[in-house]
Amino acid sequence: MLSCLYESDWGKLHYLDSGLDRPTALICLHGFTGSSRDFLKVPKAIAGQYRLLIPDLPGHGQTHLSEAAFETSAQVSLLQQWLEHLGWSRIHLLGYSMGGRLALQFAVRNPARLRSLILVSATAGIVEKAARTDRVSQDQQLADRLLSSKPEQFLYSWLSQPLFQDLFEQGESILTSEIQRRLPIQLTGLASSLRHFGSGAMPSTWHQLNRIQEPTLIVAGCKDAKYLELAHRLVASLPNSVLETLETGHSPIVGAPTVFWEQVANFLKKANVSSVGTC
Repeated sequence: MLSCLYESDWGKLHYLDSGLDRPTALICLHGFTGSSRDFLKVPKAIAGQYRLLIPDLPGHGQTHLSEAAFETSAQVSLLQQWLEHLGWSRIHLLGYSMGGRLALQFAVRNPARLRSLILVSATAGIVEKAARTDRVSQDQQLADRLLSSKPEQFLYSWLSQPLFQDLFEQGESILTSEIQRRLPIQLTGLASSLRHFGSGAMPSTWHQLNRIQEPTLIVAGCKDAKYLELAHRLVASLPNSVLETLETGHSPIVGAPTVFWEQVANFLKKANVSSVGTC
């Protein structure tokens, strides 16, 4: 993987690029506290078929951007400008958790730029005003705690949530490995991400999902009750979508990597066939 920098209107975006000369590209967007390193183990069955492009999203990894870059519209514009800079007009787009939320924000604004969409443990946002307000308050409190924490302390607390219970079930070594893989983290960057692109701050896209007509794969863990329910809502709202479930929690990429990537590879093969003849 090549380590690259794109000089955007908001600062430097870091990304990994497989550098392969392939006719189609797969863009992978990581979750909160993650980075482009989350996708270093994409299997050869996929990595050999597509140009892999994996950015560090605002506040994460080696990307360093101004505060304005964290707003939803700015994050979408950043992806648009980056892809235009690289010369990709249509892409396969995969997003996990926070990255899945950004993938949906991009998709409803740029449906013609998709070859396919893959959403992993994702949501289209919060519709109810009161619930949105509550979530904004929760994320603000979490951002404040984050800024007064040590990196390892915060990551242990974050991954100790019931949402990631499956990591604990695999043993302390897996949890330790996940913490080490995420380090170093940008405490101020993560706080800005929570404040400007948390589930409450982000505008809901539920009412816009019918704009996405391209093949869509939705993946959720059976042990992740909240996001499994959201996955069923997504598949009911997206016209050309399928749902795959795995015996894992919120992190299928970590909890069941072999089965997860097999599902993705099979989906991409079908999506490529359906998009033959389009430009």
